[in-house]
Amino acid sequence: MPVVNRDCSNDPAAQAELRALGIKALPVSVRGEKVVVGFNIPELKAAFGIGESARGLLAAGKMLEHYRLVFEAARRAVRQIPQETLGWVSPGRKRTLRQLTWHIFERPGLCIEAWETGRYTEEMVRRYEAEAEGYRTAKDICAYGDMMEARLEDFIGKNPDRLAKEVESYMGAISVHLLMEMALGHAVQHLRQTYHYFGLLGIAPERPLRPEAYAEIPVPGDLF
Repeated sequence: MPVVNRDCSNDPAAQAELRALGIKALPVSVRGEKVVVGFNIPELKAAFGIGESARGLLAAGKMLEHYRLVFEAARRAVRQIPQETLGWVSPGRKRTLRQLTWHIFERPGLCIEAWETGRYTEEMVRRYEAEAEGYRTAKDICAYGDMMEARLEDFIGKNPDRLAKEVESYMGAISVHLLMEMALGHAVQHLRQTYHYFGLLGIAPERPLRPEAYAEIPVPGDLF
């Protein structure tokens, strides 16, 4: 089924459509007259005709394997970025390459925080824009990635039952397992965008992560 992704945070036309629906919360999914607010899986399945045969969540061990693979590819990419280029601002979305690449590693930490506090908020997912600026070099960003991977090894590898916990979020009630899988797809998407920006900057990515390597990970079809 073709899906059109709209950036309601930065696209004025998408914001106007959202206001016309009388909806303020995100995410929102629309199919014809059917509108689903939040990440309500039963309602999304009903609205989009998704049957029970659809793929379930990645097993904890498999998800951890994918995180290792994605994080290593991200570190390879980060090491290629010249110091003066980390502050390069991407066209369209006013975000530095430092913010984007640091953010690849950051989102799983928010999932662990949600498990600890029982809440996953919009404020949490916006923090990276300021926090990333504290990581001045490629070495700093890679060290952060190492630390986050170690946290994932501890959190998922040692006690995968933690993933079953349900927390409150701005998308509605959601399991930490689903948050972690969404964060994994988020990391892959930003890595893909990093490769795209490398093309604009004349950097050839070293051993980039190929689509077949993340075929099991749900990522958007569009790059932006």
